[in-house]
Amino acid sequence: MTEYKVWAFARSAAPNLPALEEQLAEVMREADRRGYIIVNSCMEQKYGTEFWRPDLFAMLTAVQHGRVNAVMVQSLDRLSHDITTLYRILRFLQNYGAVLITTETNLQYELYLTGLESRLLNRPKKRKPVWVCEECEDGNP
Repeated sequence: MTEYKVWAFARSAAPNLPALEEQLAEVMREADRRGYIIVNSCMEQKYGTEFWRPDLFAMLTAVQHGRVNAVMVQSLDRLSHDITTLYRILRFLQNYGAVLITTETNLQYELYLTGLESRLLNRPKKRKPVWVCEECEDGNP
């Protein structure tokens, strides 16, 4: 079993700080329940269509430097609502061997619905899937 060093990530554009704090707390509780190591966390009060977000880039930098090998969010749209931006983020995670874990949705199904599943799986063979499948024996689809 892979030992996941997790960055817990929460984002909302709504000006409701308690709801954003609860979103992050839920992600962190789930990471703890699954036995993951929580390395860092962040909350963003930004629109999901924006790409240049300081907390997003802090998380990506941690992935790039190998400090974390997993990013955990409630659902795919917590990273971005923009498909191009989302694909760039997922491709980046895949390039660095990091996985994305969602707590409230079936990530593989979300990727399928957005059309990103096949794009990620059709990348060069040395790339592993970017998601974790809790129902699968080895954690991969």
